[in-house]
Amino acid sequence: MTTATAPPEDDSSSSSLHDALGILKRIPATLITILVVLGVGIVTHALWESATEMGLTERWGFGLPAFQEGQWYTVFVGAAISPEPWMYALILTTFAIGAGYLEYRFGAWRMLLAVIGTHIGAVLVVATMFWALSDIDVAWIQELSQVRDVGLSNGGFGALGAATAAMAPLWRRRVRLIGSLYAIAMILYAGEIWDFTHAAALFIGLAIGPLVVGRPYEKMDWHVGRQEIRDLAGIIVAFGAIHHLLTRLWPGQGGVLSFGVPEDTSEYSLLTQLGFTIISLTLSYALHRGRRAARIIILIITIGGAVLIGIGIPNLHPSQWLDLALDLALVAILFTWRRHFMVRGDRRTRRRTYRRILFLGLGVATFNVVAIMALRDSFTPSPTLGTAIGESVLRIFGLTSGESEPTTTAARILVSSIGVIWFVAVAIAFAAIMLNSRAAATDPTKKERFIQLQTDTPGMTDVGYMARWDGLAYWVSDAERVAIAFKQVGGTAIVLSDAVGRPEDVREDMHEFFDFCRSHGLRPTFFSVTAEFRDVLEAFDYRSIQVAEDTVIRLPELEFKGKAWQDVRSAINRANREGVTMTAVRMHDAPRGLKDQLGTIAAQWVGDKSLPEMGFTLGGLKEAEDPNVVMHLAVHEDGTVHGMTSWMPVYRDGDVVGWTIDIMQRRLDDGVMSGVMEFLIAQTAMEFKEQGYEFISLSCAPLSYSAETGSPLERMLDILADKMEPYYGFTSLERFKAKFKPEHVPMYLAFEDEAQLPGISLAILRAYLPDANATDLIRAAVHKDD
Repeated sequence: MTTATAPPEDDSSSSSLHDALGILKRIPATLITILVVLGVGIVTHALWESATEMGLTERWGFGLPAFQEGQWYTVFVGAAISPEPWMYALILTTFAIGAGYLEYRFGAWRMLLAVIGTHIGAVLVVATMFWALSDIDVAWIQELSQVRDVGLSNGGFGALGAATAAMAPLWRRRVRLIGSLYAIAMILYAGEIWDFTHAAALFIGLAIGPLVVGRPYEKMDWHVGRQEIRDLAGIIVAFGAIHHLLTRLWPGQGGVLSFGVPEDTSEYSLLTQLGFTIISLTLSYALHRGRRAARIIILIITIGGAVLIGIGIPNLHPSQWLDLALDLALVAILFTWRRHFMVRGDRRTRRRTYRRILFLGLGVATFNVVAIMALRDSFTPSPTLGTAIGESVLRIFGLTSGESEPTTTAARILVSSIGVIWFVAVAIAFAAIMLNSRAAATDPTKKERFIQLQTDTPGMTDVGYMARWDGLAYWVSDAERVAIAFKQVGGTAIVLSDAVGRPEDVREDMHEFFDFCRSHGLRPTFFSVTAEFRDVLEAFDYRSIQVAEDTVIRLPELEFKGKAWQDVRSAINRANREGVTMTAVRMHDAPRGLKDQLGTIAAQWVGDKSLPEMGFTLGGLKEAEDPNVVMHLAVHEDGTVHGMTSWMPVYRDGDVVGWTIDIMQRRLDDGVMSGVMEFLIAQTAMEFKEQGYEFISLSCAPLSYSAETGSPLERMLDILADKMEPYYGFTSLERFKAKFKPEHVPMYLAFEDEAQLPGISLAILRAYLPDANATDLIRAAVHKDD
């Protein structure tokens, strides 16, 4: 995988500025609109004074009262005003994201169509709704039907809804889900007039989005399977978390369920609610992943909450009735479909996490009590030991006893930090317990079936033999006609090379592998796959980037003639003069003395690196012990080995059709023949050509590619390869391979979700450097080239 050279550090800031200016040049209408709104804010003073208090909202606001008075122009004029100065940041940020994305991708006219259309549509829909319901004697209808609204936020929500039509499927579903949950929660639990228009604009934007971006409408998929059940449970938990946080941040009018009676959150601090929300969202994500621990925790919490709500059934508010209904629905889902939530983590990891939580809890509790007692003169009244313990425990949950209040800044910071530390610790602990993955069991029979399919079918790639090495797990389809090799790193299953089997069988059986990964809580990513297999994965909504180029030499037409081959011919002639010849051996039955020499060469290469030896797709003498692997050695007439290469077979329908290089190392002592590796590869190529093979592959360096750096993952892999270049010499290796004029065959990494890219990068790094510790990685990260 040819390393792409990272740009010089001096140019990074100028490059970023150039990119930012390039984006701004493509969204002029968005920028002009923002400037107009800010200009109106300056002229009207609404940028620093309340438009509501100045009477601007009543004068220029849109809504049913304005339309009843014939002031239709307010639907445009009112959009340039913000109700409150602090709302400008929220309104313009929402607008910039939604409108800016549409204009950047599809131009100003389509953006304006979406913004203006959704804004006007939302105002008219909400006004019509209140006009139609005006005869109903319901408090929120009667009050809100008389309220005017101002602001550009409707257009921002509408543009964001329309923009989802142009997003990748996963991001489209994700943004639509979050936006819909937010809009519904604000109507139910806050109930301001703009909550209704925001929701209307968002849903109108979702409806017209395909027209705006020129994409066909999607067909509704009513299939309900394992993942859909998991997602439904996760959505219910997430909805509860979101609405409780929103009502704490902005209780509004109490929402349509409890209009005029906002939820009483005085007993909870914002920090407490934020902590509960983070934990709830973590549990929601764990349910999405089918984690058994999350199901048990949610059941305990939900049943307990439902019982507490149920005790006061005669006096429940409508919002509490909804909470109770959601709790009962969640319990029913988790009981009825409990088989879908059976993914367990690694037992040893859980035990280790439990111990850490216990020690952390004791340590933090002790520190809190000791600190309070040390600062007891900063509290009124001065706390006793019992008071300090009680205060520490209560502060964990964001509560206070009121028996001893802090009077100095240091004391206030101390008691405020208690909840912060605990919530951070609990959130990390929850994630560690519920999201760790159990290592996939290695079944020898599955590996045997994998090898058989790889040998007897036409789907083996040039790097496919590496999938037989130790450290990988194997999956075989129910019909035993498709098999996959993967390396599990945490919760990521890094599939190495293509699935093996007949192409038509692979296309039909891949869904079984995805079900297997979901049932085991694994996220599959596919590393070093061919263009053909990439196309298969695209049918499952996988995206891909090029991360390597296989270097292939076609043997039938190979001849070392012409000026371009001068270096190779010189190496062959030098070997003839110096008495160096190529010898083919099988490592597993080589003489002891020869093995000792090869071991010495390998040790020299490992000792020359300050990082541990790499693995995964980089083998060594252990892998060369495979009886199917051939080693070609450059041996002097005195018996000294000057260099070694190892070659792995590539099968097609049971026959070996080519060979792929793995080890390529020369002795690092003085006196070793110059050009020994050129000699070895040239001699190997000619010998394999005479034996009738089709090609040899010089393989590809890991974590590198020749395409221009573009996506976030490409940039991360590029930085990683650049940092490791001084230790492993990937770039120089690619320059060496270029001497043989190879054919470059793209290799890809395929992934489902861009949000997983940081985790994928770390998993790949850990796969290549499983023995590297934190010190090794920090050393590599801070290393600077001479």
